[in-house]
Amino acid sequence: MNAKLQWLRNKMASLDLQGLIITNPINIQYLTNIKAEGVLLLTRKENIYITDSRYIEEVHSILTLFDEIIVYDIHDVSKDDYENFFLFCENVGFEEYDISYAKYKEYIRKYKIHNFVETEQIIEKQRMIKDVEEISNLEKASEITDNCFKYILSYIKPGMTEKQIADEIEEYYKQRTDGLAFETIVASR
Repeated sequence: MNAKLQWLRNKMASLDLQGLIITNPINIQYLTNIKAEGVLLLTRKENIYITDSRYIEEVHSILTLFDEIIVYDIHDVSKDDYENFFLFCENVGFEEYDISYAKYKEYIRKYKIHNFVETEQIIEKQRMIKDVEEISNLEKASEITDNCFKYILSYIKPGMTEKQIADEIEEYYKQRTDGLAFETIVASR
């Protein structure tokens, strides 16, 4: 099992959680590298990812046997399957900042959960602690950003529009990264 999922399972044990429903896509990506829509369930014995059939192939291309995650097409999961995922689980955690009250009630009913427990952002708190790879990625991103700033200073000329500059910044990043993290904003006076 990957180290992040193993850490989470250990944390669940210390909090007396026998199951966990993870719905926040950022947390799912942090734990599994999966970017596709879906829900991650940590049950007593298994890690389960439920997604739409459109994403099954993509999810399988990301996961390895080492991840120990079983992938289900949401259309193939029966009412009995949902009720059995957390069978014999006294306490099941959920991300209280990510689901609505309606979804909360739906999950209790659909999964037959006895005690649905707030997780108090345990994954978000762990995400704040960066591992060696994450630190390396942050350093690379900072270097690319510094170089972009130096480049754009030499590119800017009087009379250019903010849009022209933003387009050039975006092109700079597209050539050197996997894409933009957010929309480019350029402001001047």
